[in-house]
Amino acid sequence: MDRFVIIEIGSTNTKGYVYDKGEVKSLGFRTIEFKNHYKKENKIAEDDKELLFSFVNEIKEDNTYVFGTSIFRNLSSEQKDEWLKEFKDRTGIDFRIVTPDMENEYTVYGAIADINYKGKIAVMIGGGGSTELSIVENKKIIEKANSSFGAMDTTDMFPDIKTDKASTDYDLMVEETKKLVNIPKNKADILILAGGDYIYFYEELNYPVTKNKFYDNPLQPYSLDTKTMDRLDRNFFYEVSLDEVCERTQNEGWWRGARGMRLCVKALVDILGVKDIIPTRITMVYGIVEKIKNKELK
Repeated sequence: MDRFVIIEIGSTNTKGYVYDKGEVKSLGFRTIEFKNHYKKENKIAEDDKELLFSFVNEIKEDNTYVFGTSIFRNLSSEQKDEWLKEFKDRTGIDFRIVTPDMENEYTVYGAIADINYKGKIAVMIGGGGSTELSIVENKKIIEKANSSFGAMDTTDMFPDIKTDKASTDYDLMVEETKKLVNIPKNKADILILAGGDYIYFYEELNYPVTKNKFYDNPLQPYSLDTKTMDRLDRNFFYEVSLDEVCERTQNEGWWRGARGMRLCVKALVDILGVKDIIPTRITMVYGIVEKIKNKELK
């Protein structure tokens, strides 16, 4: 198959991609806070459904594959059956719910497929409602440590981080976030940030990143030492006006959760003992593409 569309639906962000003759291109994304609203209503909110159906119907083609993560795994059997039927009725497409292991496998594939590094690499797949972690050595996963928390959970713990400037002590928040992590046995040299648009974070804030000093990969062009990361993140919490960033980018939903995600990143950096991070735009789409091309997904 030369061309098909893939849509990833997470707890907070929904992303569309098209695979066309060997190249993966973005079709944009929508911030839809499924988990936040589910916690309030104990069901998928009707407004969220409509936003999703609109986005899917806008970008779908004859060959379209849709994958849901995190919050959709937590639906009751009855809710799941109702949701799968409703989604099919409204879009004409089957909705696939991926397990944490599947999400890990698909994303790690994209993160390690074309790199040459001899040490241990950690791949973090950060989301609004879950955090998947894999430790990789010699292009093989040697350990997985998945945790059922994400950016929305940390923003719930510390609501002030969604306001213009945070007030809660940074180190206290990091330590509390660490308590949510399923601690891996292995350490790692570097941490690849995947599952979200981490490059967008640095670009919009005009924060410095340097050329990836570990390996050449077009999907992973940058790296940043964790001391600099920590300094920039503290600045983001207490010096940067979140209101201004939301207004300037017209992407309020994404940015209101960004400080929560930074706490998740910092917690894993400390636990793993990494010295450098590699921000990326890599998601599970690259692994899914391979599965579809190899006819392992129909």
